[in-house]
Amino acid sequence: MSEFLRVAREILELEQKPMRAMEIVSAAIKHGLFSDKRAGKTPYQTMKSKLSVYIRRRGDASEFVRTEAGKFYLRHLLTENQQVYHAPPYRPKTEEQVLVFRSDLLENGGRFQGIKKSPRDFFHRILSGDVCKYVDRIQAEKDESNKQVITYIMVTRGSSVLAYKRGYFSRVEDYLKGSHCIGFGGHVTQADLDLFSSNDMGVTRSVARELSEELKLPEIDQQRLQKGIGLKAVGVLNDDSSIVGRRHIGLLFRYEVSDNRAWDKPERGEKAITQLRWIGNESEPVPIWQFEYWSQLCLREFFSNLVNATPAFRILRRAPLKPPHLLCVLGTVGSGKSEATKVLSRDFGYAEVNTGKLVADLLSIPPVPKTKREVFQKKAWKFIQKKKGPQMLAEAIWRKVKELDNPKILVDGIRQKATFQELCRLAGRRRIGLLYVHTLPDIAFKFYKRREGNGISIHDFLRLRDASVELEVGEMIESSDAILYNWTGRLRYQNVIRSLMQKLTV
Repeated sequence: MSEFLRVAREILELEQKPMRAMEIVSAAIKHGLFSDKRAGKTPYQTMKSKLSVYIRRRGDASEFVRTEAGKFYLRHLLTENQQVYHAPPYRPKTEEQVLVFRSDLLENGGRFQGIKKSPRDFFHRILSGDVCKYVDRIQAEKDESNKQVITYIMVTRGSSVLAYKRGYFSRVEDYLKGSHCIGFGGHVTQADLDLFSSNDMGVTRSVARELSEELKLPEIDQQRLQKGIGLKAVGVLNDDSSIVGRRHIGLLFRYEVSDNRAWDKPERGEKAITQLRWIGNESEPVPIWQFEYWSQLCLREFFSNLVNATPAFRILRRAPLKPPHLLCVLGTVGSGKSEATKVLSRDFGYAEVNTGKLVADLLSIPPVPKTKREVFQKKAWKFIQKKKGPQMLAEAIWRKVKELDNPKILVDGIRQKATFQELCRLAGRRRIGLLYVHTLPDIAFKFYKRREGNGISIHDFLRLRDASVELEVGEMIESSDAILYNWTGRLRYQNVIRSLMQKLTV
């Protein structure tokens, strides 16, 4: 859940009345609930959009509801005199047909996570009328049995690559908006298919069209792209680590621009493209965590010398991170959360509350690894879904906190927002900080495999990571007060944790 939705929930809980987006934002600013630079220039429109999309996507399962046009409330606070207002259904105006193929065809060549170079075999095997077809985009977005074909083009000039930031006008998923990218492109559509592009189902034509739409190309580059000059297929990107990723596959291209002087100051062609610039050897390495996941994969694979991929941290709010407080350390499976807990306990005097052990006690079973993780996850999910499950776990955490009687308490492994909210209620005025450990799925897999020492596959690992009990963990990065970016190198990671604490003067 995004920070805007978290803030809306807190304000509606506080005010106990239906409110308009502008009222919610005004109250949130008054109470200082937004992170230091989060509200932006148009927070009211953003708040309205976030709430509207959430309600539309979740339907009757949404915790937010409308009580009338433009007014929002929390479902569990509705009184007998209040009814849910159902806005007219959202009907996207599109008849776009996009290129897809059956997902299970990836198994024939060995399913993979990340980038596979030398795409010639993939192109030959998949890009034909016998395998691919065009379907309505709206239908495709609901169907994980098909992979939608995406062209992802990296624009280069010698040793430099063109980078940009996605604005908020784009149609891409929320998790991509506002992220830095090095890939241009989009869906291959039926409009890209003609007599001269049928040999690759319109893929090359799609590349030329997408670059022409997203950038203002010099005339010479438009001609070069039509002829395929300077364009090279360099890989295939498969990402099964998210719902969106599982529905798409990226065909990676590299386009080396002409020597036209217009490329000294490239210009965007769409409003969604912002902060357009070259990154290269003459500039300082850019922090890789600023980029969306597909771009991170491409930077590591093709431009590793241009980025800083060492562990790092980012502070969003300082006050909750300063003792005396409870510090909740969160992270997905394999993120390095346990290592952070060790350093904070050993070097900075934090007393640890392990929620995994508390859940095991509540379930009367041994904790992981004595209980297999898959078994433990299923039992924990069944428990936390009970009406009083989050309350019972929060109360167990709070009892342990009072037993320890330490100004610096570390709570390791909260998995649900409801548990965190219950803990905040019990803590009253006591400060609670959220430290989120972020690690990319493929790197987390390497960490997990090294720690567990077993023959687990990447897809078995992703199933553990995507278990029902784990699903809310990733969303909680939006509510965090600080983020640790864990890449590679245990000693460097430990040193970054220490640097974060020193920065906070802990």
